[in-house]
Amino acid sequence: MEHNPDNEIIKKLLYSFQPNIGLDSFTRHAVVDILNITLANEAVLTLKTRRAHWNVRGGDFFDLRMLFDTQYIQLNKISDEIAERVQILGGLAIGSLEDYLTHTRLEEQPGVVPDILQLLSDHEAAIRFLREDAKRCSEEYEDEGSFDLLVSVMRLHEKMAWMLRSHIEPELTGDEIEGSKN
Repeated sequence: MEHNPDNEIIKKLLYSFQPNIGLDSFTRHAVVDILNITLANEAVLTLKTRRAHWNVRGGDFFDLRMLFDTQYIQLNKISDEIAERVQILGGLAIGSLEDYLTHTRLEEQPGVVPDILQLLSDHEAAIRFLREDAKRCSEEYEDEGSFDLLVSVMRLHEKMAWMLRSHIEPELTGDEIEGSKN
């Protein structure tokens, strides 16, 4: 690969024009690290959801395909928001598969097509990580912008998890619902 002096200039500009937004350099870098880990989690979960979407089989084919399609589109939007926040803080968003695998806290399972239970488990793990990271951004780093972003992402994952859970829960008949009230 040939040396590109323009890349060096871009890197220098990124580091010389740091934002003056009330967060010191240490804080911004620490939060960027949190956000890049979150970005890696989103990327891995997006790929797992796409893999599930591409390999759906069975009686629920159309319903699951639509559900997974909706979710991986939403996961892509979440990744964009996180990468933008990294840029706002003066950092560089990770973007290679190697970076994602190095930074993710989710388990990648090469060669395995995730089922709805595995995706649900990943969303619930992401929710726990987001809750912990949002709290750190607010309490430890006093970065309410990143806190707000992580909380909104957490709510989106809660909704996606609820939709997956609702898809696998058994339907109750009117008699079963009445029986559960007694």
